[in-house]
Amino acid sequence: MNKYFLIPLTILLVTIFTGCVGPRQISHQKSWAELTLKELSLREKIAQMMVYHMNMRFLNEGSPKWKEIKLLLETDGIGGIHIWFGDVGTSLTLLNQIQELSRVPVIVDADIEYGIQRRFPSGTDLPPLMAIAATNNPNYAYEAGKISAIEGRALGIHWNFSPVTDVNNNPNNPIINTRSFGEDPDDVGKYSVQYIKGLQEHGMLATAKHFPGHGDTETDSHTSLATIPSDSSRLWSLELKPFQTVIDAGVDAMMVAHVHAPDFQPNANYPATLSSFWVTDILRKKMGFKGVVVTDAMGMGGVSRNYSDSYALIHAINAGCDFILQNYNLKKSIDNVENAVKQGIILEERINDAALKMLKLKEKAGLNQQRYISMSETKKVLGNKEFNLKANEIASKSITLVKNENSFLPLTVGEKEEIVVIDIYDRPNNHEESTTTKKLKRSGLPIRSLQVDESDTKMYYESILNTVPDNAPIILNAFASPSAWKNRIYLPTPQMEFINALNKKSDRLILISFGNPYLIRGLPETPAYICAWKGNDVMQNALVASLIGKTNFTGRLPITIPEIADRGFGIQLEQKMIKIPTKPNSPGRLVKYVMPYEIKANISDIHSLLNEAVSDSAWPGAVLFAAKDGKIFIHDAVGYQTYNQKKVTHRSDIFDLASITKVVATTSAVMKLVETGQIDLDEKVVTYLPDFIGKKLKYFQQKSKITIKHLLTHTSGLPPYKQYFLMGGDSKTRLDSVFNTEPAYGVEEKTKYSDIGLITLGKVLEKVSGVSLDILVDSLVFRPLDMNTTFFNPPSSKMRRIIPTEIDSGYRNGLIHGEVHDENSHSLGGVTGHAGLFSTADDLAVFSQMMLNGGIYGWKRVFKQETIKLFTTKANVVEGSSRCLGWDSPGGKASGGVYLSDSSFGHTGYTGTSLWIDPENNMFVILLTNAVHPNRSWKDPKYFDWRQKIHSEVYEAVGISKKNQNFEWRRRWIKE
Repeated sequence: MNKYFLIPLTILLVTIFTGCVGPRQISHQKSWAELTLKELSLREKIAQMMVYHMNMRFLNEGSPKWKEIKLLLETDGIGGIHIWFGDVGTSLTLLNQIQELSRVPVIVDADIEYGIQRRFPSGTDLPPLMAIAATNNPNYAYEAGKISAIEGRALGIHWNFSPVTDVNNNPNNPIINTRSFGEDPDDVGKYSVQYIKGLQEHGMLATAKHFPGHGDTETDSHTSLATIPSDSSRLWSLELKPFQTVIDAGVDAMMVAHVHAPDFQPNANYPATLSSFWVTDILRKKMGFKGVVVTDAMGMGGVSRNYSDSYALIHAINAGCDFILQNYNLKKSIDNVENAVKQGIILEERINDAALKMLKLKEKAGLNQQRYISMSETKKVLGNKEFNLKANEIASKSITLVKNENSFLPLTVGEKEEIVVIDIYDRPNNHEESTTTKKLKRSGLPIRSLQVDESDTKMYYESILNTVPDNAPIILNAFASPSAWKNRIYLPTPQMEFINALNKKSDRLILISFGNPYLIRGLPETPAYICAWKGNDVMQNALVASLIGKTNFTGRLPITIPEIADRGFGIQLEQKMIKIPTKPNSPGRLVKYVMPYEIKANISDIHSLLNEAVSDSAWPGAVLFAAKDGKIFIHDAVGYQTYNQKKVTHRSDIFDLASITKVVATTSAVMKLVETGQIDLDEKVVTYLPDFIGKKLKYFQQKSKITIKHLLTHTSGLPPYKQYFLMGGDSKTRLDSVFNTEPAYGVEEKTKYSDIGLITLGKVLEKVSGVSLDILVDSLVFRPLDMNTTFFNPPSSKMRRIIPTEIDSGYRNGLIHGEVHDENSHSLGGVTGHAGLFSTADDLAVFSQMMLNGGIYGWKRVFKQETIKLFTTKANVVEGSSRCLGWDSPGGKASGGVYLSDSSFGHTGYTGTSLWIDPENNMFVILLTNAVHPNRSWKDPKYFDWRQKIHSEVYEAVGISKKNQNFEWRRRWIKE
């Protein structure tokens, strides 16, 4: 039997046999901690002072990590385990295994500052401490502590490194901020005590941090040593005051920070972690703290930049620290401390004192009686509904309205207005829609959603600015929270400039800070400002409830925002649920793969036909995609990228769309700018683009009559095509040649398909928006729809997936691969209104379904329904023309097959691409090929024949076989 399991029995026997002794004869009865200490070797005592860092992830028995843990448990032992992240099942299993193998119970700690969910997703998500203080109700601090304790203990965590007891009185503090209860030392002390009580009364050990105060510094001690004020009276009345309050209230542990007060402490540049002045003289002797002193992580720059790991470890212990969050492996740490004791650098009495304190802490946590976790108890506790309701209640009460100029709140939205919601992230590579944006969409509000992050360019910000209507309702969700190693609490400068520019454009802007409450200091023109304290889901859900009028604004600032608002301020606003002008019935039908038989489709002949087309040299390879009622019944790839048959065509391959650019990119951008009022279809082109008038006086009058609608409907009189790429000069001089092109016909004289008109329209869009066409359409359409493989000038990283086009024997003299096929587009830089877009069938399918849905897809409203109707209906600018606005309608030897309904719209591309969308039959068909390979002469007539046949076959596959009387078969398919 393990000798440590006999200790409780020994205590019992001692009690029995001494029970009849008189009071004067009773000697001190030793505790479990004292008895255990006597049985430990020096190395085992040292181990009680050390932490083992780990994530609760599955560990194979043969893994190096598990072998290391077992060896430590079998030799010196492990004093404590610090948990970062994990999953519940692994945590329960792993911690119980560790406890079973350990001779002395292992204490488990974690940073649980705002709920266990930060460490275990199944737990309750809590507001940060400053949000709790914003409720003006200290009882909520108790409730937060209680929830953290109950859930933490159910997961095997005994010790919480919380609450943060720092006084956050420096708006530029990059690491404390909303982690603190506020700037008033009395309030910080009061809320900390309640939080600690909530922990302790429900079995969790509490730690106040970061002694002697980390609130008034502009340095993150994760990166370097932080300086705090050195004035003695100031320190005692401000920084140290709440720590004294929690000491008097019986806090279990105190975490010492890597900070220094150079003109107050004897050794000016010594971090408090290594300073006996702070730990022993001030904390122990003067303030009377008798609990465990734990260091902040010793791998942080506040210590590691200036001291070796061994130096820091030894001096922290000598300073009076009992539990060390050391920076390197446990065995090496024990070796170093043991050697220091043997050399007389550390007294063994110091080790005994620290080890005893740790054992007493374990005893207080009940580890001497029960060290194991009960799965059944965990199931009852974790994610408890009552806990979630309480968390939501706290969050709701904390939302603080700081500014409401122009009384924009309660939120009001006009019948035909769209709210521009922009998520702003202070980190790179994050264009995810926030919970706030998703919730607002689901509320039924008309939302245009955009995301920006630190990696976005100035041009991208300008594209947004130029597409936001004047005085539009704008909601800015700013995510800037304290975070280790970041050394910044405000948004990056380009983002601050972006917000200021939006402020100038609209006085109906609401800035919401999901983090730093001082954010508005650099944005004083912001008319409405809300502090929502943190970007976790519980705070975002609470914010949305307040925005839409479901809950009132009741929060009050626990801090002063210089020149904006004083501590205690908060606009108390009672609200009613807002009137929602338009509410979509659904997120819009999403495309989904089904088995063909589920929709009674027979696709057996389609694959054969595609291969026949390859054999007939209509194209080297092709991708066919079709869906009806949102159900994808065929997505097929056949053939090869080229006729050398080295690379097979795949369904995810990227094609040069050629003139499909005209509708998916250029027309889409026009649709958005028409909606925002930035473009009028009947306005003259020269109004937007004065250079379009050219330099030839004889055409001034005619060109001055050409409108945007004329360009879209190919009725401007401009010729179809000119070889600008053969003209000398650069892209600018070639563009001048485009503008100087003389009309070939009169305005509205006839419909004549014109690349030149769409090149011009692309330049109109760039002039109006202030950004290039690719950035404009990406921000307005492609990003919102997650069309991540749709772009101009594709990146080289996509080359393997890009289908080559022609082998050119003149202008470029070689295989065209990864760059636009169209010579004029290429000579103008690859971003033009008539050609240049690359995409996949998958992306085009999302776009097509969005069009069928009336402009919405996955709750993302891209276009208004009436806008789609306007642009996809025959424009009749010239009587009898098939042209809609940008789009074409079917007719004659229909490229989209002979079964299209009259309401269909679509477009084709010269490289061998076609896209047709049929609202009446609620379906679309996409056929992507590189029929211009090896050269364009191979297209006619085979490509055109097979294109019509395959589009028609797709319709027959779903039972639509009644030929539209307005269409005719191509000669090849007419049976004699």
